Amino acid sequence: MRGSESMKIAIVTGATGGIGKEYVRQLGQKSDIDEIWAVARREEQLKKLGELTSVPVRPVMLDLSDESAYEEFGALLQEEKPDIRYLINNAGFGKFCRTEEVDEKTCMRMIDVNCKAVVALCLRALPYLTPGSKVINTASASAFQPLPYINLYGSTKVFVRNFSRALNREWKSRGITVTAVCPYWVKTDFFETAHQHEGNRIITKYEVLYDPRDVVKKALRDADKGRDMSALGLLNKAQHVAVKLLPQSLVMDMWLRRQKLS
Repeated sequence: MRGSESMKIAIVTGATGGIGKEYVRQLGQKSDIDEIWAVARREEQLKKLGELTSVPVRPVMLDLSDESAYEEFGALLQEEKPDIRYLINNAGFGKFCRTEEVDEKTCMRMIDVNCKAVVALCLRALPYLTPGSKVINTASASAFQPLPYINLYGSTKVFVRNFSRALNREWKSRGITVTAVCPYWVKTDFFETAHQHEGNRIITKYEVLYDPRDVVKKALRDADKGRDMSALGLLNKAQHVAVKLLPQSLVMDMWLRRQKLS
């Protein structure tokens, strides 16, 4: 069944991380959500998410680096036929190091999770998105300019940002909003994975660390307003403007000096 008789759900990938958990908590406060589907790889952590909200949370264990996960996701949607009010593509990871210090398998996995899964889940979800539905894709402030030593991660987020903003235009006639969220540094366990490589830490300078609550609150507000991009904080917005005006080579030089890598 579709329409008003369908269960209204929100889907959150990367649900066990700092930003993902906050999406679960804040979406649980919305009156039009019957159930939240929390997608991640770790079953034990998924089960704990039910403690964050009174809205039922369904653990959906998927490894989004594996293409078979897209089939499982599509099959679950076909079986349940929900009305997806929010699709939050939040799963992703990065590495802070020289590009050649990351093995090829990890590089390909990063592209699969950060980019391919976003496209696949958007397409699989489309038949269950209705007028007023919101798609929120996690990009990054690193999508605004080339960033040596965060190269591959930043490049994947350029894709997510551009894909989301263009898709927002394409799906406008359907009444569906697509928003690219471009957060600055955020207080999460992202850094633990990003620094897991051989050698000394390269990226050490973080001008400001935002709280996941604020990032998610603004993302949901911007999506509800129909905006195609969400960027929290004056520093983030100033950087976005500056990189449009300055030569890219100068922007990279400034980044390297700030990290004492020049």
